[in-house]
Amino acid sequence: MFYFVRPVSTGAILADLIEILIWLIIVEAVVSNFIAFGKVSSQAPFVKILRTIVNPFLNPVRRMLPPASRTGGFDLSPLLVIILLQVVRGFLGVRG
Repeated sequence: MFYFVRPVSTGAILADLIEILIWLIIVEAVVSNFIAFGKVSSQAPFVKILRTIVNPFLNPVRRMLPPASRTGGFDLSPLLVIILLQVVRGFLGVRG
């Protein structure tokens, strides 16, 4: 029997959700640079939706890290959250 899609399990669903969240964090980091350079408005609807999804994951890490003014203007929270999500995804043991 040939399967065109992998069998669905809870671990596979969680791994897929983590993958989507990682990509959303990457997109938010890129969009925040466009906002900083004035190419995109921070009031754009897609920016508000994106930040509504991503900020609950980034804000706790932002509170633990030093402010961006002490790290050369870089927000390191997306990098740390992506690393943590990859570790969690590794513990799920799902291979894609």
